[in-house]
Amino acid sequence: MAAITQIQYSDGKPASILVSFIFSPINPQDLLVLAGRYPVKPLHTLDNQPVLGYDGVACVEAVGLLTDPEQTHIRPGDFVVPRRHGLGTWRSQALLSVTDVIPLSPTKDLLGASLLRMAFLPAYLLVEDMRDLKPGDWIIQNAGSGTIARLVTQFARLKGVRTCSVVRDREGSTFDALKADLQSQGVDIVITEDDLAKHGTQASAELADAAAKGRIVLAIDAVFGESGERLANTLSHGGTYVNYGSLGGASGIIGLSQRLLFWSEVKFRNFRLSEQLEARTAAEQESLLLWFQDMLSHGLLRTPPVETIQVPRDVEGRDEFERRMKEAVTAGPGDKVGRVKQVLQFGRI
Repeated sequence: MAAITQIQYSDGKPASILVSFIFSPINPQDLLVLAGRYPVKPLHTLDNQPVLGYDGVACVEAVGLLTDPEQTHIRPGDFVVPRRHGLGTWRSQALLSVTDVIPLSPTKDLLGASLLRMAFLPAYLLVEDMRDLKPGDWIIQNAGSGTIARLVTQFARLKGVRTCSVVRDREGSTFDALKADLQSQGVDIVITEDDLAKHGTQASAELADAAAKGRIVLAIDAVFGESGERLANTLSHGGTYVNYGSLGGASGIIGLSQRLLFWSEVKFRNFRLSEQLEARTAAEQESLLLWFQDMLSHGLLRTPPVETIQVPRDVEGRDEFERRMKEAVTAGPGDKVGRVKQVLQFGRI
């Protein structure tokens, strides 16, 4: 799976474009595809193997004959992102239909552009769609140092909503550095899983105050299992628990107590990006992505930190690349919690 394969493209059909990918993130969805557990399958295969990659940014290299006036605005040199799931962005070049992509405004933040669909979009929808949030409400979330959690914090702040991010246990100085980093990006409270397990909402004076006022209204769980259960138990009466991932492993179990279901009336929901997008038209989805890009360009949003993996263009460097890719796709469940997102870097061809 991690090997580099070269193919030759024939001349494109009308309304087709040749693009060169620049950055393509490695997302949890890609790992679920490899495990045969992701419902939205990749659209393209090579030698009967799926072409992975659900997000990315590419540069248009060539454009076929475009007869639709609405499509003629795409030009060589434009930057584009996938319009739909499963496009297959883990490749240096692709011959696509012009309808497969969304052209972006000119941008220098290509890393941010590569994260628009599978990071910025779910983070926004988690904040916007899962519960009616008011200024002064609180969100508590695990995998707090991860990409989506960092973006949830940014979108929450735009609504006047505060956040508590729960991170894996770390040694003192390492935790202090991470706490300072997250708080510099807008997180109000940073606590460890151990803090939450031992002290609950009393792990922080601010969190205890929010609980006393009944303002911890949304729990966003990327891990499931015991970590997710702890989030649910911090919710105020009538709060909403949302699961959108299983970074802790697919075998995790959450115990539901009578206190949670009957007395606290906590609502339990799941989040699927594809289902949330079905509630929006293609034009509305495109407008969201372009809005995110506009906010990035004006400094209202910031691209979270990532780790790039350079894709070599020749034999030199392939062994190192394949080693890093193998590590990326075979990491154990616990290793993925709160991990900095890895992004394939193809560069310009």
